[in-house]
Amino acid sequence: MPTEDQEEKRALTPGGNRKKRILAINVLIRRKKADLAHDPPDEHLHWSDDSQMPRRNSIAVLFACALLASCRPQSSDKPLFQRGYLWQRDWTPAVAAAVTDADRQMDGVVALGTEIQWNSVKPYPVRANLSWETLKRLKKAVALALRIDPYSGPFAEHDLAASTIVNEATRLIQEVQAHQLELSELQLDFDCPQKKLEGYKIWVHLVRAAIRPLKLVLTTLPTWLDEPDFPDLIGQSDEYVLQVHSIPTGHQTGREVLCDPARARTWVIKAGRLGRPFEVALPTYRCTAGYDPFGKLLGVAMDSVAPLFPPGTRLLEFDSDADALARLVNDWRAARPEQLKGLIWYRLPVSTDRQNWRWPTMIAVTEGRIPVHRLEVSRQGDNPVDLSMANNGEADVPVNCTVTVTWKKGILIASDALPGWKLRAAPGRVFFSWNSSHGLRLPPGSKIDIGWLRYDRNLPLTLQVSESWPAIQ
Repeated sequence: MPTEDQEEKRALTPGGNRKKRILAINVLIRRKKADLAHDPPDEHLHWSDDSQMPRRNSIAVLFACALLASCRPQSSDKPLFQRGYLWQRDWTPAVAAAVTDADRQMDGVVALGTEIQWNSVKPYPVRANLSWETLKRLKKAVALALRIDPYSGPFAEHDLAASTIVNEATRLIQEVQAHQLELSELQLDFDCPQKKLEGYKIWVHLVRAAIRPLKLVLTTLPTWLDEPDFPDLIGQSDEYVLQVHSIPTGHQTGREVLCDPARARTWVIKAGRLGRPFEVALPTYRCTAGYDPFGKLLGVAMDSVAPLFPPGTRLLEFDSDADALARLVNDWRAARPEQLKGLIWYRLPVSTDRQNWRWPTMIAVTEGRIPVHRLEVSRQGDNPVDLSMANNGEADVPVNCTVTVTWKKGILIASDALPGWKLRAAPGRVFFSWNSSHGLRLPPGSKIDIGWLRYDRNLPLTLQVSESWPAIQ
C-alpha cells in the first residue's frame, strides 16, 4: 500500500492517469481531515480577527482546493505548432514550390507517401512520386502519411491487408533513409468505421512494432471520441490528429461549411480530457458534393477529382470559412487544452489548385488574423475607358457583384461587356454584372477585365461595387 508521502506525491504530480490522481487526492483529503479530528488545534493557536477557523484548518482547506484545481484541464500558453498537409501524389514543379514555401512559412510539412486502395478486399499501394531533391533542401524534418482508403474489414494479424500496410510503412522509412533524410514521424491516415476500432487496433499494433522507434501518429475522427476502444487505440501511438472537418453524408440546409467552429471547440475540449497529446486538422479547401434525392452522398468534386453525377443530383458547395477559422486559431493561440500541441492544415497551398487557399490567406489565418477582403475596380485610359476588377486583399473573393459607373455632363457613345459580364445602361450610369453560369472566384493578387466605355469627351467617372443589381429609377 502506498505511504502517505507517496500518495501526496501522486496527487501533486501533473499528467498521468486523471482518475488515479483524483482518487489519490480524495484519499489525501480524508487523511488530512482525520488528522485534524484526532489532533485538535492547540488552545494557544493564533486565530484570525475575522474568522473562527484555526489557521491550520484553513491551510488544509486551501491545500484541498489547490489539489482539486490541479485536476482541471490545463491551458497551454506555448506556441501553437502549425504544419501543412500535401495530398498530391504527383510532385509537379508547382507542388515542389509549395513545399519549399511551406518550409519558410510553416513549422513543417506532412506529405502523402503512399495511398492503399482496394480491389474488393485486396489491397494495392499507389505510391507518391516524391521529389527527393526538394526534400533534401528543406530545413525542417518532413513527415510522411500512409493513407488507407475506406475499408470495413475483416481485420486480421496475418492476412494480406495487414502485411501490405506494414510493408508499405517500412518501405517508406527505408526509402527516406536511403536518401539520407530525416523523417520526423509516420502518420497512419485511415477513416475507420467507428464501430471497427477494435479491429483497427490490430493494424496499429503491427505498424507500431515495425517502425519503432520512429514516432507514430494516428489520424482520428470526432465520432471516435466516445468509443470505448478509442483510448486504447491512441495509447498505441505517440500522438494523434483529430480531424474536425468533413463532408456530411446527408445534405444539409443553410451555409455549407467543412468545419463548424463551435463543434470543433467541443471536440477539442473532449479530446483534451483524454490526457494524450494531439494535433487538430483544419480545412483550407472547397469542394462540391453531389447528393441523390434521398440525401445520400454520391461523390465529391475537387481539384483533380471530377465525378460524373447522374441527372437529378443536388450539388452543394462546401467551403472553408477563413474568417471563422482565423477566430478559432486566435482563441487557441491564447488558451487551449494543454494536450493540443498544434494544427495541421489540409491542404498546403499549391498555385495550380483552384479550390484551395492561397498563401496570403493561409498566412493570415495561421496568425489568428481575419484576412483582409478588398475587391477594387479601376479604370485604364481616358477615352475609351477600360474597366477591370482586382482582388487586393488576402482571401479569395467570389465575383457575384455589380459594378456601377456614373458620370455627369457627358454622352456615352458606345460600350461593351467582356465575356461573363452583362451590361445594362441608364441615363448617366451603366451597370456591369457577372452573368456567367459558372461561379468565379478571384484569388488574392489576381484581376479580371470587365468591359469598356466610350464617351463624347474625357470625363471623371465614379466607380462602385455592390452585391446586387441596383434598381433603375
